[in-house]
Amino acid sequence: MSKTLLDSMSHEMRTPIAAIRSAAGNLAAVAEPSFSPFQQQMIAEIEEATERLNRLVGNVLEASRLESGNVRPRLNDCDVAELVHVAVAETEKQLSHHKLSVALPRSLPLVRMDFVLMQQVLTNLLSNAALHTPPGTTIELCAKAETDTLILSVADSGPGIPPESLARVFDKFHRARNAPTGGTGLGLSLVKGFAEAHGGSVAAANRPGGGAIFTVRLPLQTNHSLAAAEA
Repeated sequence: MSKTLLDSMSHEMRTPIAAIRSAAGNLAAVAEPSFSPFQQQMIAEIEEATERLNRLVGNVLEASRLESGNVRPRLNDCDVAELVHVAVAETEKQLSHHKLSVALPRSLPLVRMDFVLMQQVLTNLLSNAALHTPPGTTIELCAKAETDTLILSVADSGPGIPPESLARVFDKFHRARNAPTGGTGLGLSLVKGFAEAHGGSVAAANRPGGGAIFTVRLPLQTNHSLAAAEA
């Protein structure tokens, strides 16, 4: 599928979604006393469904871009703290029923990466953790630098990943047997694709004390393949 067709699909699909989101947002902002609790609930459900549809369309298009080889990281020196801040803000609604713990040392260097792609990596990992763990549990986001590698991890206190799913957790459309409704099975495959597009990697494991942890590793120095991608 060509990039031109993908761009056209993105515009055609997202334009009506944006119109629905705007209309529902305007209704919610009016907040007239005449609105019954039922009407307010319906507006909230429209907003939530629109957000889910927007994420689904975005994930499908990004998956198509990865398959067609149209993902080329636009590398710039990025502040990891800003990346974490934007990703957390983007997933604020999904994380509203969880406790979020962020470990972010001040000594982190600037990292050469595509800010938008890495934002999607973190937001997908955070959304995945929120979807698969009970309300009230803690989600831990950690960033650190070790030698020549940036390490980003998202850990949770949920049921963990079924052993039979560990080898397939990043496969497109794969859903574990204990997966709740609402996911598409695309988010983690995008995480893998975007990390590898940076010359990095991602791994999933179960924590000894319970829950799952996803770890992204990115090179701190641009290698030859990244330099070629930037060119």
